[in-house]
Amino acid sequence: MRPRAALPHRVRRAVIPGVVAGVIAGTLALASLPDATASPMAAGTSASFVDVSDDAGSVDASAVLAEVDAAAGAAGGTVSVVVLDADGDLVLASGADESAYMASLVKLLVVTRLMQLDECGALDLTARDVGLMEAAVTSSDDDAMSTLWVEHDGDRLVSDLADELDLTATAAPDEAGQWGRAPTTAADLATFLSSLDQVLDTDDTATLLGWLRSATDTAADGFDQTFGLLSGSAGDGVAAKQGWMAGAGDLRPLHSAGVLADGTVVVLLGEFPRSTSWADAKAALDAAAAAIVA
Repeated sequence: MRPRAALPHRVRRAVIPGVVAGVIAGTLALASLPDATASPMAAGTSASFVDVSDDAGSVDASAVLAEVDAAAGAAGGTVSVVVLDADGDLVLASGADESAYMASLVKLLVVTRLMQLDECGALDLTARDVGLMEAAVTSSDDDAMSTLWVEHDGDRLVSDLADELDLTATAAPDEAGQWGRAPTTAADLATFLSSLDQVLDTDDTATLLGWLRSATDTAADGFDQTFGLLSGSAGDGVAAKQGWMAGAGDLRPLHSAGVLADGTVVVLLGEFPRSTSWADAKAALDAAAAAIVA
């Protein structure tokens, strides 16, 4: 977290029919790095749009998305999906522009913005700050996040990073302090994850991805984090953040988003009825992740 002259430039984006995806100039090469009220998301997923890059190989996207939809439907919910390859090119997407509460995924945006401000000298992060940031990412510590949010103006951290990356569907929560209710889309989160090595310097990118790879099996609040991309199907080296939230009206948000060892970005945003158990919702995310990774 070393100072640098200025905050990063705005990342370019391109509008693709049916989904907004980031146009990333470089590659996020992980191999080179060391180790609630009613939801805004509409029921059902939007029609999928598929774009396979020239070097992505043969991908039966329709079959993959059918597996994801079947898994979500079996649990009575929906799962929005965006997958980008290591160059930031769209591989497949479904429901990419559906709005959802970020839940604990917002912690990634807050931590990233704090790192940026420290890099450019606008903020001098203390050892305590860094410890809170690590706890917010690895064990999804809500108390650590709330402290960071209050002390560093979380609303502005999220808004400023969303503006820099042109994440048009991502914003601070309407209700002050309710950081889990910050809205986003799978498309916005995929753009954010693909942009990490552009908005952060090499050391901070490595630190954040290292924290994501070190996610604890059990969160600070006792919630089991071994679902979705952390269920084992994504293999070793996956850098992922999980999100969940009770008290979101009639729905339970359950998310899993991250970067696989080969640089592929995967975002899974799930929403399930409150009548669906967490175990069944997690099983749906497990099946969705397995279908995509396979």
